[in-house]
Amino acid sequence: MAGRWSVRVLAFGGSLAGLLLLPAAIHAIFVSPTAVFMDEKAPSTQITLGNAGDRPEEAEINLQFGFVDTDSTGTPFVRRMEDPPPQFPSAAGWIRPFPRRVRLEPGDRQVVRLLAQPPADLPDGEYWSRLIVTARGGSVPVASTDTAVQAGVSLEIQLVTSVTYRKGLVTTGVTISDFIAVVRGDSLQAGARFTRQGNGAYLGTATFDVVDASGRRARSWSVVMAVYYPMYRRFTFPLASLEPGDYLLRLTLTSDRSDLQKGQALPAATVTDSVALDVP
Repeated sequence: MAGRWSVRVLAFGGSLAGLLLLPAAIHAIFVSPTAVFMDEKAPSTQITLGNAGDRPEEAEINLQFGFVDTDSTGTPFVRRMEDPPPQFPSAAGWIRPFPRRVRLEPGDRQVVRLLAQPPADLPDGEYWSRLIVTARGGSVPVASTDTAVQAGVSLEIQLVTSVTYRKGLVTTGVTISDFIAVVRGDSLQAGARFTRQGNGAYLGTATFDVVDASGRRARSWSVVMAVYYPMYRRFTFPLASLEPGDYLLRLTLTSDRSDLQKGQALPAATVTDSVALDVP
């Protein structure tokens, strides 16, 4: 999946009315690529950190086991574990970044090398980690109604990139079950359970097609998918101006990912499922 960021805001000296300034600060630091793949033939690779802002930034690079999961509402998130039990295929303990800490002046770029040193007896399979870039910059000034008070926000920004290591024969696939769909107001709400096959994560694209009685495709949406462990995921799509009637909602999973380079997503068979859809 694409890289994610999170922000910790440390406020001092008064009002936070100027938080509208935060987006510019958030997007100052970037990492490329947002998904890294390694294997026994290519145990080293590199990422690039950059500072597109106008303030110096200090960044620390760490690795932690993590994978895409869903919460109780079916919403995806990255589940991270500092000390995963041995049954989880973590690569965080034996992939190392060089350097681990960098200082980025405005406009600077820094190459960070990743080196995998897996155990000699590592079984065939796929191993996962999340590379976490924590950037700590200077404070961002914010507005204050009291001219005698200086106000600012200190930011800690985390950029999270997926790191995958493959050894030997690695395969994947996915199955769909419990597929449902209902129209609520002007939205389509769908949900399904996805179960991964093989010993590698399923990285693909889910395409939802609303098909009318004549077989014509009336609506279509695509969502990138990552299935590491069995999960139930919900989706919501706009249905404004769709004529009332009986339709079919068709779900197709393919191993194509437009955001990844060719060969990075493991090949897998195309899977489809469908459910009746009543649009009132």
